[in-house]
Amino acid sequence: MLKKTTFTTILAATLLAAGCGGGGGSTDSPDNPSGGGTTTPQSAAIAGPLDTVQTAVTSSVFVPLVGATAGTPLQSVLLCANGIATRNVLDIADAFANGLANPATLAATTPAQAQAALTALVGNLSGLLTSFSGTQTCLGGSTAPSLGIPTTNPLAGTPLAALGDALLPVLLTASQQLAPLTGGGAPSLTSIQLTTLVQQLSDAFSTGIAALPPEALTAPLVGGSLITVEDALARLAALSALASTGGSPEALAINLQSLVQSVVGNLLTQVLPVGNLQDLAGGGASTDLVATLQAAVASLTASLGTDPTGALPANPLSGVGFESLTTLLDTLTAQLPGALTGSAGLTALEAALGQVQTLLNTLLGLGGTGGGGSGGECQLGLLGLCIIP
Repeated sequence: MLKKTTFTTILAATLLAAGCGGGGGSTDSPDNPSGGGTTTPQSAAIAGPLDTVQTAVTSSVFVPLVGATAGTPLQSVLLCANGIATRNVLDIADAFANGLANPATLAATTPAQAQAALTALVGNLSGLLTSFSGTQTCLGGSTAPSLGIPTTNPLAGTPLAALGDALLPVLLTASQQLAPLTGGGAPSLTSIQLTTLVQQLSDAFSTGIAALPPEALTAPLVGGSLITVEDALARLAALSALASTGGSPEALAINLQSLVQSVVGNLLTQVLPVGNLQDLAGGGASTDLVATLQAAVASLTASLGTDPTGALPANPLSGVGFESLTTLLDTLTAQLPGALTGSAGLTALEAALGQVQTLLNTLLGLGGTGGGGSGGECQLGLLGLCIIP
């Protein structure tokens, strides 16, 4: 009960400041219209071997989750997680994979191909800061948008302010470097400049995350989104640094595989609250669903370590180990709309996260606060998550 109350208090304070600040981080572009526009998660923008995974994760996981959280700021956070990790980071990874088709020219060709995705990444990281108010700011990014980075921290005065304090100055600097040239067109980044920008974004995000209350990182949907973005940026920075310092094609392929495996694994077990459910079930569950999904992702992405330019399977989430996804998503998305009562606005996120936690407890047949006791019949028996008496 203490964890739930603390977390609700954190988000209440956060939402108060973010809501009063309005949509300062919103960006207007064809892909990201003012006022929110469509709430359809976007998929791949750079063609490459990861396209099928990007499309599958977006359509099979994020589209139903975003639809089920409609009318709450959780929808904005999920859109940002998909935009940053599934789309922008994996698009830049696709650019590196494409570059490995001719390693001798990779340092020259990859930055040019990745630049639009990097610009979109900067815009979507800015959008993440304002997503707690329910502002739809992470919808696009296939082309370099007009970056509307806020000049003041939208999370100021809240327990999550450290993330904005650390990230915002770097976003402002990056947006200036990526801004269109006076005569039109985008500046041309070198491999070292690309690496420096990604490393700065990663360091700033990690610094901000480290200063957040622990409860923010264990909250369903939101905590998983923050952890996934932090890890994705760190691994992308490592891959970029290796490429800019002349890393061998073999080493680059191994790093690429590690990045994709980690990003997809986190999306499927941390953003999708499998890890939250596994933690609630504890040692009483008959199955470690997190480990099952992580092993399936490792198998899916293994070929990238030796053949980074080869396309991944056409239906990547239909293989062995992924069978539980459909059951879990169907169960979760069927009940989320009813559990998430209330309208979008100042009190929506404050209420929604407590309601999601209660729903997860209910699905496991626990008491509503997760503190033990019976909450009814466990509904996740087919997944092996019900606690064995």
